[in-house]
Amino acid sequence: MKNIFTAGLILTIVSLSTQTAYSQNPLKIGHVDIAEILASLPSRDSAAVKLNKETKEMQSTYDEMTIIYNKLLEDYEKSQNTFSDPVKKNKESELLDKEKRLKEFEQNATETLQKRNSELIQPILNEIIRAINKVATENNFTYILDVSKGSVVFSSKDSQNINPMVMQILKPATQQSLPQKTK
Repeated sequence: MKNIFTAGLILTIVSLSTQTAYSQNPLKIGHVDIAEILASLPSRDSAAVKLNKETKEMQSTYDEMTIIYNKLLEDYEKSQNTFSDPVKKNKESELLDKEKRLKEFEQNATETLQKRNSELIQPILNEIIRAINKVATENNFTYILDVSKGSVVFSSKDSQNINPMVMQILKPATQQSLPQKTK
């Protein structure tokens, strides 16, 4: 599958470069590492702090639920031989219910945190994409490839790394988002 994708990508580039050669417009390709840019932005750190706080809250709730479940299980295992059948069935049902709720909470928490991560990161990614588009337009790039995705199999010396140009555009926005030092 990856080989088919790579072959298709190469054919597309060759086809486009052939068309470009006939139209006399030079093909200008640049590359960017969006993951590297994202990691270097202070707004990413702020998002990570928010997500970590929410993760700790969920983990704390999960831990409390686990303690309650384990206590019920321990009590059941210690006393199960002394329970009458109706009490035993009731305790087992209670344990199964707690276990089910614990698993549901874990699944919901994971989904919620993944969604929250997307909500926090998407505006930052949109800002990066706008900066990339600005660099590409101002510098007449035909294509900008994201090397962080791992789908670029070759990058020639003629391909320009536009990370510094993108960071230059993002830098004023980043500085505005930082608290100003007071004297």
